[in-house]
Amino acid sequence: MIRYLIHRPKWLVIAVGILFMLLARSSWLTTSSLWQKAEGALIDRRYLLRGSELPDPDIKLIGLGTSSFRLDTLAPEEISASPVLQQMQQPWPWDRSVYAAILEKLMNAGAKVVLFDFVFASQTDGDDVFAAALRKYRDRVVIGEMLAGEEGSTGRTQKLTPPNGRLLLPGSESVVGLVNIWTDGDGVVRRTRYQTSVERESLEASGFDPRIVALLNKQIRSGKIPDDLTQITALAVKKFNGNTGKLFSPLPGEMTYINFQGPAGTYRPWPVENMFVDALWQKPPFEGGLAVSNKIVIVGPLAEIFHDVHGTPFGEMPGPEIQAQMLSALRHGDWLTETSPNANFWLALGAMLLAVAICLGIPQALLKSLLLASTAAAFFAACQFAFTHQRFVVDMMPPLFCLITTGAFGIVFEYTLEQFERRRYRNVLDRYVSSNVAKTILDDRRSFVEALKGRKQPVTVLFSDIRGFTTMTESTDADKLVAQLNEYFADMVGSVLNNEGTLQKFIGDAIMAVWGDTHSHGIKADARGAVTAALQMRAALVKLNDQWQTKDDRLRLTIGIGVNHGEVIVGNIGHPQRMEFTVLGDGVNLAARLESATKQFHTDILIGEQVEKLTRDVFIYRSVDLLTVKGKTQPIEVFSILGDRSEPPPVWLEIYHEAIRLYRTRKFSAAAAKFETARHQIGGEDFLCGMYLSRCAAYEISPPPENWDGSFTLSEK
Repeated sequence: MIRYLIHRPKWLVIAVGILFMLLARSSWLTTSSLWQKAEGALIDRRYLLRGSELPDPDIKLIGLGTSSFRLDTLAPEEISASPVLQQMQQPWPWDRSVYAAILEKLMNAGAKVVLFDFVFASQTDGDDVFAAALRKYRDRVVIGEMLAGEEGSTGRTQKLTPPNGRLLLPGSESVVGLVNIWTDGDGVVRRTRYQTSVERESLEASGFDPRIVALLNKQIRSGKIPDDLTQITALAVKKFNGNTGKLFSPLPGEMTYINFQGPAGTYRPWPVENMFVDALWQKPPFEGGLAVSNKIVIVGPLAEIFHDVHGTPFGEMPGPEIQAQMLSALRHGDWLTETSPNANFWLALGAMLLAVAICLGIPQALLKSLLLASTAAAFFAACQFAFTHQRFVVDMMPPLFCLITTGAFGIVFEYTLEQFERRRYRNVLDRYVSSNVAKTILDDRRSFVEALKGRKQPVTVLFSDIRGFTTMTESTDADKLVAQLNEYFADMVGSVLNNEGTLQKFIGDAIMAVWGDTHSHGIKADARGAVTAALQMRAALVKLNDQWQTKDDRLRLTIGIGVNHGEVIVGNIGHPQRMEFTVLGDGVNLAARLESATKQFHTDILIGEQVEKLTRDVFIYRSVDLLTVKGKTQPIEVFSILGDRSEPPPVWLEIYHEAIRLYRTRKFSAAAAKFETARHQIGGEDFLCGMYLSRCAAYEISPPPENWDGSFTLSEK
């Protein structure tokens, strides 16, 4: 299955893209709260980016705020001078004659339409006075009724709550409009409908299949089920326009986006109590009634006790101000038109196909991600332009969902396949080349191809060899020796690879490893890795010998290790039928010579002077000798390693190095005394101190030639 997907990934990406597109059109997803919140947030962002617009100057808002109940902004004499204000001091609900007085005051000031954003459902004092005023101004006033949900035997239905019957005198029925404010699935007011029916609202509230609701809408539009309830703002506009009956809504019974002009405060409410104080009535904002002349005036609840606050794209907003913003959009026909289902389908399909094209046509994952992000940003910018300048609301979630999910799947799927392929190739390569060679081939193929052609570069080379291996092969069973060698190589090679070295080759029982050939962290880091590997090989061998001590078929092993740093040639070398990625040059040869020289100096590790210079701040070294190897004229200093600098150097080391200095300056007697002191502090037995004591004694008898530089010629390879 995986092999099939590897060779046919495009068909899976296309199939998953189609699946995501179908999912974006399913009611299961689109009616979920998370989807609706996301779609709502995208719409709200467009409102906010568009910014606020100027309020309609023909709409004024008078509010019943907290001050209208306390009257704490008015002087006692102002309250006592007005019977209406005195009635406002009575407990809620107010005497309905207060509303009659408000209506009369506004009509006398020339208000063209007055909209009371209240449902006067209960009977109370003053109903007869208010009813008379409503009948008197029935062509210029609107009051509310409300649809509210209730649980019934057939599920959740909508019940209509009209004003109490005492307010609706014969001939005044036309003053009643619906005050309902609809919220989207996330509880935010974005849309409204200006005409509806109890049947429509009950069916939608019951959670019926959207197809049944659509059928109901079709019957309503055909007149079989009338939309006999008119929203209060639509009724107010009709009366403002002279009852022409004309509304600008294209589909009055269906949900229409409200073109909000701005946040709360766009329509600043005027305190109702100030209407009944002559001095305040004459001042702004009322200006003696001139401010409401020929206007639509909304009188609504603003105090906290009414709990009439709703979420909108601009934040929380009182219900009366939402009615004002709805009324303005209705008056001017300033609609936000929604994309049709067909348009949404083609947008989703186009987004899916574009995501597939990007995933299959662009090789780099980063470039794919950038293109997908750029496409999403361009789509958002286009939707914002359509919203701001064309009053067009595009459903962004289906196209974005198809674009992002298909694109993300394509990138992740291709990345997963690539990792699978890399792992498969890596498993194959690891059998033939070192892990970091395989990593270089897979991660940086261009650099590796260049390296294959051959180039000079500084590297650190490590050689290790088993002492007396030839003798072992003559006296040990082959199968037992091979088994022991495999155990040995597992730990030795592990030390190399754990320190990011390249296992270049096995030369019989010898190991050749290199740092800096395929990749480098810097020559200091390369040298440090090689020396650390040498120390770990030393420790690993001690552990292995301890384990083998209890096994009769295992021999005790000793090794020599040489580490050198120098410039070499790196390249693919060999015969066309057997090529090898390796290193060669003087730096490699010297590392091999140092490994061999460990036998002469009775030590297991010898370090070249370049490695010592690069790592002396990390490790503690002991000078061994100044060597002139065969084929070279310039001597090099070689060192043994005592450990890292987590511990202080031994006291005798400084005395020993002073003895070396005296020896190389031909002060053999003084040097011998220092070597003797160092040997005593070491513990009495030390090969290097004994070696130098012998040389000093010989040179005291037969001094070296005048051109002697303190070096020792290494004749053996």
